[in-house]
Amino acid sequence: MLKHCVALAAVMSTLAWQQAAAQSDYPNRPITMIVPFPGGGGADAVPRLTQEALAEALGQPVVIENRPGAGGTLGAVAVMRANPDGYTVLNTPMPPITINMFLQKNFPYDPKTAFVPVTLAVVAPLVIAVNASLPVKNMAELVAYARANPGKLNYGSAGIGTGHHIAGELLKSIAGIDVAHVPYRGSGLLIQDLLSGSIQIGFGTPPAIMSFVEQGKLKALAVAEAKRYPDLPELPTIHETFPGVIAPSWNGLFVPAGTPRAVVERLNQAMNVALKNPRVVANFKLQGMLAVGGEPEVLAKLIDDDLAHWGKVLPAIGLHPQ
Repeated sequence: MLKHCVALAAVMSTLAWQQAAAQSDYPNRPITMIVPFPGGGGADAVPRLTQEALAEALGQPVVIENRPGAGGTLGAVAVMRANPDGYTVLNTPMPPITINMFLQKNFPYDPKTAFVPVTLAVVAPLVIAVNASLPVKNMAELVAYARANPGKLNYGSAGIGTGHHIAGELLKSIAGIDVAHVPYRGSGLLIQDLLSGSIQIGFGTPPAIMSFVEQGKLKALAVAEAKRYPDLPELPTIHETFPGVIAPSWNGLFVPAGTPRAVVERLNQAMNVALKNPRVVANFKLQGMLAVGGEPEVLAKLIDDDLAHWGKVLPAIGLHPQ
């Protein structure tokens, strides 16, 4: 028995040494960054814009792999099931972490235990805009028009569970209007249909909306934030006219539960370096995003707050698991 215990202890010691050595050598091969949404959309912009700078900071290539499906849940599951060694990471906006569990039946994971937060990457405001032909100039006029024309207007979102969707449903609930929801797979087709008049109302990032506002094809009414967006100070918030219509949007980096703390810290350090890269910051600004960064605990606290908030708000506005 004694010999058996000594042998077992030796094996465990060797495994612990090998694990520590692997962590100290991390990373020593390419890293796969899974994006749980289609390429070309807003969710894809953050990993694409940070890819090169992150690879430079880590000293290894970063390979982006888009795995869309179920509002981001399928890609998140792929990361959850990956080896917790830091070589498969999740770069995602908020839905798979703080929204989908309240909207999808048989949701396959607990976001707080399935993943380890690494870094809060960016925050991005959403602008509500209308087709130029709609006879409204501000949120009060839009709601008055919708009340006078119940069931005749529709709004587009980038998909069920996205910030676009939640902002629209919050507006419907708080303002008491009857407007139909039209979900799209990403924001590209949404903007096209908003321009054509197939839908009358839509949400999008400032770059996606404001260029068409300048051309006179769309009218920007407000932002779905608690405070005005610094780059568009003349644009009010929806919250100013209809308090409570706030749908902030963020993007973060995650790894599977069980990933060693040393690996998490290395990824966090590298991502913070990437987020401070002047080229990255400038490109984010062009996309209407603000680079954030910070320690893993910053993102963990945001997730705790969001889960508590949306767990109450979504059922209250009639959004339930489907």
